[in-house]
Amino acid sequence: MSDRLFEGPGLAVLAAFVAAAVGFTAAERPVLALAAAGGIAVAALVLLRGGALLLLFVAALPWEGALDFPTETLSVVKLIGVLLLAAWIIQIASGAQHLRLPGSLLPVTLFAGAVAVSLLFSPDPSEGFVKTLRYALYIVFFFLVIQLTEDRPHVRMILRVFVLSAAAAAAWALYKFLIAGDVPRASGPITDPNDFGYLQACVLPLAGYLVASEPRRRLLWGICFALMAAAVLASLSRGALVGLAGLLLWALLTRRVPLGGVVLAACTAVAVAALAVVIWSPLINDRLESHGKIAQQNVSSRQAFWSGAVRMWEDRPLTGVGVDRFGLEAPNYVRNSQIVLDRPAAHNAYLEVLAETGGIGLLAFLAFLGSTWVLLSRAHRAAKVAEDVDGRRMATAMQGTFVVAIVSGTFISAELSMPFWLIGALAAVTARLLQQR
Repeated sequence: MSDRLFEGPGLAVLAAFVAAAVGFTAAERPVLALAAAGGIAVAALVLLRGGALLLLFVAALPWEGALDFPTETLSVVKLIGVLLLAAWIIQIASGAQHLRLPGSLLPVTLFAGAVAVSLLFSPDPSEGFVKTLRYALYIVFFFLVIQLTEDRPHVRMILRVFVLSAAAAAAWALYKFLIAGDVPRASGPITDPNDFGYLQACVLPLAGYLVASEPRRRLLWGICFALMAAAVLASLSRGALVGLAGLLLWALLTRRVPLGGVVLAACTAVAVAALAVVIWSPLINDRLESHGKIAQQNVSSRQAFWSGAVRMWEDRPLTGVGVDRFGLEAPNYVRNSQIVLDRPAAHNAYLEVLAETGGIGLLAFLAFLGSTWVLLSRAHRAAKVAEDVDGRRMATAMQGTFVVAIVSGTFISAELSMPFWLIGALAAVTARLLQQR
């Protein structure tokens, strides 16, 4: 009975009823009609176009810091995530979707359990509620990307949306840094310049893949690449630059990326830096000088934070000190830091996970990273055997992004950043699609 409502005459009757209701409301209360139209559009996405809603979610994530309303706990990104989950549940209930359970889901599930246990045994669980929600958001996102991504064109569309959204964020950050001049370092919609530079560095290999695989749009993707390279430099994030250095070393040693591609990317970055120095030399020199004054202090402080994280783990090896409690516990554990910060981060994703969720949490997180790398390696081998040039390039680009994420994570608390979870999910999808060929 319910199936007939959404097909043939039933669908026409339903559409006519909705149109009449909207028309009457528009005549009497236009504002209410506008809100109703927006609600209908959202409902249509949830009921009919889960894939489109997934793309909206991907586009929103690089702008998460600018979408922190109506509240930080219940932000726009989290609301889209809830709608995306509802869309998947509806598709499962209607039989349009089948549950997919790749091997990488096991360590992610174990990590989620470790986070839950850490929150349960935290001295003040309310302090870790917001960070736990963010963990839940990214883990659910990881799961839903695997479930809702059907084929390679959909994977490529996700990469396009991600690159375009990140490039738009880079353009905004460069405007605020170079033109408006109201920020000391480029940060864009992500408040912390280190996190912003890290995200932009992670997206660069994906932009490079689009430059190589879509000749007709090469100018567009080249502009995106240049904007993001400039944003990484303007963020003055040494962690992001170390990640890119790791990517360069990996590309040369494994020969996954042709030497010409590596040289072209390096030349683009150098040209962008040279152009910026020529046009905005006084501003850039001033920011470099002010940032350089605290560089050595930052190095010493990070060493102190890392030592403090290890001491936290030694005190509570199984459950950690509690989700989002590193900054609160730091005064009791961090010694000889030359910089005093309010609720500092560990500036190391792995040590922060270790301190806050314990040894089990870190082992599960590392197992997730390891399983993702294995999936990407399998996808690359399958594409190579099938002589699938585009599939090999796609797997290589994702490996490149993962290299940047893993290396930069040694200097940045990036466990709650999008690249780990998006590439982890797309690795499972790509491996499945290439092995099905």
